[in-house]
Amino acid sequence: MSLLFIDSSVIVRYYTGDPEAKRALEPVISGEAVGYINSVVFSEVLFVLLKLLTGMRAYELKDRPGRVKETIRLLNKQIAFLQRYFTELEVNEEIKEIALGVTERYGLLPNDAIIAATCKHYNIDTIITFDKDFKRVPWLKVIP
Repeated sequence: MSLLFIDSSVIVRYYTGDPEAKRALEPVISGEAVGYINSVVFSEVLFVLLKLLTGMRAYELKDRPGRVKETIRLLNKQIAFLQRYFTELEVNEEIKEIALGVTERYGLLPNDAIIAATCKHYNIDTIITFDKDFKRVPWLKVIP
């Protein structure tokens, strides 16, 4: 069975009805492959959805905790989807060290570097993402 790391870019586009994202996640949803995320992906997905649903930017949301609480309650279905179809992998100190090297060597931003390092640590060689930056990481096969 294939082990696939799923980036937030695909999950968010899946939620917005993107057909390419739906095709990309089909192997995980059908049970043909195992889908993994980490806390970075979980956080990014929720953050982007909060911004999409409220139409607000981060600095605006920080000043409106009531709006954040209201909106997060609307995301129960999306959170349940994440928990049902994706296994969340722990980010540990070794992964953080690998991530620093990934940023230094391949120029990935910190969140993407933590994702790439998580894949390396857990021996996952394929990532489903729409982020082309991951193509710079030699141990990752990027799909679609």
